Amino acid sequence: MIRSDILRIYKTVHTWTGITCGFALFIAFYAGALTMFREPIARWASPPAVGAAAVPLDDSAELIERVAAEHPEAREEGITLHLRGHENEPARVTWVEDTPHAPGQPHGHVHWWGTLKSDGTLLAKQEEPSELAEFVDEVHRQVGIPDPWGSYFMGMVSLLYGVALIAGVIMLLPTLVADFFALRVGKNLKRMWQDAHTIVGITSLPFHIVMAVTATSFGFGAVLWSAQDSVIYGGKQWSVIQKFWAPTRPPKPTGEMAPMLPPAQLLKRLQAQAPGYAPDAMTFYNTGDISAAVKFSGAEPGYVGDTFLTSVTLSAVSGDMLGDFSPSRQEPWWRIDMVIDGLHFGQYGGTTIKWAYFFLGLAGAWLFYSGNLLWVETRRKRARKDGETPQQRRDTYWLAAGTVGVCLGCVAGLSATIVAAKWLHGHVGDLNRWHEVVYYAVFFACIGWAFARGAAQASVELLWLCAAATVAIPLTTLGALLLPSLGIWAHGSAATIGVDVVAFIGAWCFVWIARATARRVKHGPADSVWSEQRARQTSATRPAVRKT
Repeated sequence: MIRSDILRIYKTVHTWTGITCGFALFIAFYAGALTMFREPIARWASPPAVGAAAVPLDDSAELIERVAAEHPEAREEGITLHLRGHENEPARVTWVEDTPHAPGQPHGHVHWWGTLKSDGTLLAKQEEPSELAEFVDEVHRQVGIPDPWGSYFMGMVSLLYGVALIAGVIMLLPTLVADFFALRVGKNLKRMWQDAHTIVGITSLPFHIVMAVTATSFGFGAVLWSAQDSVIYGGKQWSVIQKFWAPTRPPKPTGEMAPMLPPAQLLKRLQAQAPGYAPDAMTFYNTGDISAAVKFSGAEPGYVGDTFLTSVTLSAVSGDMLGDFSPSRQEPWWRIDMVIDGLHFGQYGGTTIKWAYFFLGLAGAWLFYSGNLLWVETRRKRARKDGETPQQRRDTYWLAAGTVGVCLGCVAGLSATIVAAKWLHGHVGDLNRWHEVVYYAVFFACIGWAFARGAAQASVELLWLCAAATVAIPLTTLGALLLPSLGIWAHGSAATIGVDVVAFIGAWCFVWIARATARRVKHGPADSVWSEQRARQTSATRPAVRKT
């Protein structure tokens, strides 16, 4: 039996670590849930490449030769032949070229795609790919703080998050069975929220442990590698890493010309030498040279993290193996690193795990949101017997407003920037930069609105904003179908339609929550920060600082 004073200590640790990190964890979990389907989001946001007719695989060799002849820089940088034909792959062949830059400035680059015209000549066009999915992932990993400080911050948050998990489990041990199976629905909303918080937390505990451990390793990865370089490798760690990456690098060109094998034949050679490896793309280097190489990027089924930095390299002239960097042939220490990545990003188990991580991510976001609300309700001063409504503590008012503004601002901002991918395309110079502008403008506007209006009124209004911004995703697609003159597009693949369907369901969920919250605001206890009466009082006089 655990002593009551010890339980109080663990409860305090659980509460304050949760409150301290709750905002960042909500953003990380909600945006992280969306990253489970980052490729469908990228496909939804990518415009169709006008004039990029699908070139059959058998004709792709001629296309690669024409690109190499007319764009010599692409020969060394690499010409990528896409095998899937997804919307975010604008043509069968793409490549990247460096742009002129001032001394001391970072390299710039432009993206190209190419296809064959009906007369067999090359049609090449510059097209910057959508980085919407990458931006959502950046919000998930850094919560808006630039690297390296964003990584360090989230590493510390994840560490405290792990402390909160341990403290919460210990706190619940004496009443675990009774609390775990209890969901007491009734007039006591605080108790119902507490029960729901406990059920969601316990049932998803393994997932949260995995997230805490892996996110902590990501956050402090650079620090740990630096310490490892000094203590273990004596400052020579980079040379070891360079040797480790050697199999992934193509050989240097020799200047001696030689014909390459057709892509279809190279795919057969791949399957013969690396059976089971499933490539998504082929990147050709030193095209036309006797040292020409082709790097296959893709996945190897049955391995956790098998989509992260895996490749097999063959000679494009002879088809012989030059380097095998597939998961089954990597060093144990690198496999551990890939397992950590795979566990965090759900890179195993296929679609089932992706959906499981998606719902667990949303449930985790709700867990941190509800934790803050429970803290506010626990510290609510009750109405006196004479009916007089007491002045609530200032910290409860500010935390309630902050919780509403930050959490709902993140939701509305992400939905708005997804919609902007289509509406701003072709109207702004740097669309990828505008994704940041739209998200942060909505995010900070929601925070300001929450503090100006108070938690009660703002919660309803911002929930309706979340619903409107989210339903705008499928409405944008519908508008593209009904009004082609709008200049936006609608893809017909199952993946992109899935984005619209999920957004439509999510919008209706926000509508349901907004209506339920409105009833709570109107008919709930008058002594709550979520009360309409309290909201009117608060708008007239801000809560005074009072000692408790």
